[in-house]
Amino acid sequence: MKKLFSEFNTATAQDWKQQIIKDLKGADFEKLIWHNSNGFDVKPFYTSEDLIGTPQPLFTHNNWEICSKIIVGNEKTANAHALKALMGGASSLIFILNKKIDFSILLNEISIEHIELNFELKYVDEDFITDFLTYLKQKNISIEKINGSISFDAVGQVEEVQDANFQMKTVCVDASVYQNAGATQNFELACALAQAHEELVWLSGEKISYKKLFRFTIAVGSDFFGEIAKLRALRKLWAIIAKEYNANPEIHLHCETSLLNTSSLDANNNMLRTTTGGMSAVIGGCNSLTVNSYNAGFEDANDFSERIARNQQLIFKEESYLDKVADMGAGSYYIEKLTDEIAAKAWEEFKAIESKGGFIACLRSNYIQDKISEQAAELIKQFKEEKIVLIGVNKFQNLKEKQEQRNKHKEVKEKNSITPIRLSDYLVKENA
Repeated sequence: MKKLFSEFNTATAQDWKQQIIKDLKGADFEKLIWHNSNGFDVKPFYTSEDLIGTPQPLFTHNNWEICSKIIVGNEKTANAHALKALMGGASSLIFILNKKIDFSILLNEISIEHIELNFELKYVDEDFITDFLTYLKQKNISIEKINGSISFDAVGQVEEVQDANFQMKTVCVDASVYQNAGATQNFELACALAQAHEELVWLSGEKISYKKLFRFTIAVGSDFFGEIAKLRALRKLWAIIAKEYNANPEIHLHCETSLLNTSSLDANNNMLRTTTGGMSAVIGGCNSLTVNSYNAGFEDANDFSERIARNQQLIFKEESYLDKVADMGAGSYYIEKLTDEIAAKAWEEFKAIESKGGFIACLRSNYIQDKISEQAAELIKQFKEEKIVLIGVNKFQNLKEKQEQRNKHKEVKEKNSITPIRLSDYLVKENA
């Protein structure tokens, strides 16, 4: 029996190029090569000749948690919000805390043993973990049954959770701010790695052998293949760093759809942008995903927009079957090459940050902020020149929108003096 396709001749990269040149009928082949913002060329086609060695899957999981973020003002209100999200299909919660909370009210009737539970502290609370463990004991809930994370500034509390039964991740790197501020994909990864490396240096200095997973939060935008490759590159690079510190080479990768490309102009288009971003996150290997509602960033989300955001992920699973295959990008010539290119550029940027004293030193000297500002300025320039298209913003505007709608934007501030931007704001301000 003949093997499938054995009667067909193998085509080399040169064969493909010659055929493309022939089909172009005199047009310049070089015009098909795109020089992207990460600093390398993207060719119009890729073959096995572009790969080094045999590609291997970078992760083995095929499912992810559907995550809802809840800002906790009043515990009772937040609890009702959380229960509604869980009933609507969420399997993970992120509670954003700005003050001490009453666990018994916030977590009332929530089966925390059966979901991913995350706390993101925006204030210093040296007793948070102790208080949470006390609550679990009062409820007779075993700590090994609780999965999720506790993100806080007081990293010294890591010593309190070295018990192997404590499953929650306590070293969390929120790198979403970098893309939302306009960073390129490779510099975004470099900052994420430098930030995580700073944590490893601290842990090793305290002689703490940290074997639990690091939790990275990464923003994903509309560059479909680029974002897939970016997430895969992060796993590759982290494994290199972790090996040097005898840390866990695996990571928990939480993704959130970017706010960079959202707009109050013709806002329903944001659903399409978050759909492509969410798909990139899933194919790129996220362990949990928050799809921001289409009106996030310029007004408070409502029941409808939050339901649509959850349903987008349910469609990924129940209709698109994206939860049936692990690392479906593995072996794709384009995605594999893009992964390697982004990883190489990000590694160069990471080494540059380390050569200047590391992450904290580069924040204090404004090196990171200045680099991102330059990259954001170039991004805005491309937007104004319509090299980047946002439907409803700089192309195919909805002329029926009133001026007050076009100016409806909410100010967002972030720590570390790295300020988020929105591409649409620059058109809004110019036309105000």
